[in-house]
Amino acid sequence: MQNNLSQSTIKDADILLVVTAPFFTKMPHIGVAYLSSYLNRQGFKADIYDLSLELFNNSKQDLKRFWGVECVNSFFQEQIAENILKNFAQELDEFVENLLLTKTRVIGFSVNLISIYVANKIAEKIKRKDPGRFIIFGGPGVFFEHPRDLILPGFADVYVIGEGEAQLFNILKSYYNNSVIVSAPGILLAKDLGKIKTVPSESIRDLDQIPFPDFSGFRLGEYNQGSDYKPLPLLLSRGCIRHCTYCIDHIMWPKYRFRSPLHIMEEINYHIRKNRATSFEFIDLICNGSLEQLSGISDLIINSGLKFNWVSYAVIRKEMEPALFRKLKQAGCHTLIYGVESGSDRILEKMGKAYTAQEAAGVIRNTHQAGICTNINIIVGFPGETEEDFNQTIDFVLKNKDHIDEITNISGFTLFPAADVGVNKDKYGVTWEEGTDPMLFTDSNGLDRESRNRRVAKMVEMVSSLKLHKAIVNKPVLNPKVRQ
Repeated sequence: MQNNLSQSTIKDADILLVVTAPFFTKMPHIGVAYLSSYLNRQGFKADIYDLSLELFNNSKQDLKRFWGVECVNSFFQEQIAENILKNFAQELDEFVENLLLTKTRVIGFSVNLISIYVANKIAEKIKRKDPGRFIIFGGPGVFFEHPRDLILPGFADVYVIGEGEAQLFNILKSYYNNSVIVSAPGILLAKDLGKIKTVPSESIRDLDQIPFPDFSGFRLGEYNQGSDYKPLPLLLSRGCIRHCTYCIDHIMWPKYRFRSPLHIMEEINYHIRKNRATSFEFIDLICNGSLEQLSGISDLIINSGLKFNWVSYAVIRKEMEPALFRKLKQAGCHTLIYGVESGSDRILEKMGKAYTAQEAAGVIRNTHQAGICTNINIIVGFPGETEEDFNQTIDFVLKNKDHIDEITNISGFTLFPAADVGVNKDKYGVTWEEGTDPMLFTDSNGLDRESRNRRVAKMVEMVSSLKLHKAIVNKPVLNPKVRQ
């Protein structure tokens, strides 16, 4: 039996935006925060309920593991959701009861590939007690067709596909004007599932024209419980300048767009003044898509005299000079995380990377020498990777160990059917039988899941011997509900 949810109340609103468990509890959900700020500017009253945070903070220690990134190495996605549903049944019933006491008619759930199962069960509970409540699912968990098809029967009325600000506004406007809601780019009615081709929403062209998140609906002091580190998430841009062949993120954000330095600085000033922020995590796919923008915001931070730390993901770009890294350090950059992935030029080319291993080594060296913590990610077992390619990655880490502070991720290659590698299997020498777990693919060299995991283990052993800190090791379990 768990503790009851905290006494935070659900207010009457035009829409309740729910962060569904499991979702990270270190920082507030920036996507939901953007939606709330946008809808409030448009005249709708949006309330926020971080159910993931509530459950995590009120759970026993042994149950907190279901929020951990590495939990997928022990449980399949749906199994994680089933554990949350079983262990927090009372809390979820309590949430539904409290919600139904309000006049809020529209509920929007932000879902990922795990939390979509939890959200669907909550939606079922709501619908059984009040079928008139209108339920919307959005987020990465509904972008692609496959996850939506797994949730049957589904209890959402509509799905928002892609960037949600304008689409959610249009849905609410139609709902409260008693107008007919129809499937359109970015909007998919549940009755049209599997019947029409989904089209994502059109990308917002000018990010300066939408309000930045103020996090007014979040209880900021309750995040990252037990730690003095209370970062706020911040976006400099949306999308990516690279289209790596294994990645699906650039499919969800197909166009790279970035905010002006002045607009970013306005947000930073707000959070420092209003929310007393001392640290930020830039959660862009990459913070250095526009070097002009990155240099510009660094100048503004330095000239402001404000002191705070920030971390971000970045892409290897050989044109980044040592002077820029020194400027980033002066502007508060604490850590940069690079998706280097491989030390083999042949594999880097197959991945769609626009750099060589030597160029990656130069960027890592310059970052470290500027006093910025330098972290990298590694992927082993990309289709076509030979033993020689793998050994080149081992050698890359060995040669550059003095300039690497952390291996943030060590992952066996994951096949996403929607990525270029999954769509064009013949081009990459991938053999995978539809209807089986994508993790079971083999490549033209006969490299299978077991072989990839052995390479992961060898990489982990080598990194450990160097006493390099490693954060996450990814060897996800197979889906027990599909044919092996």
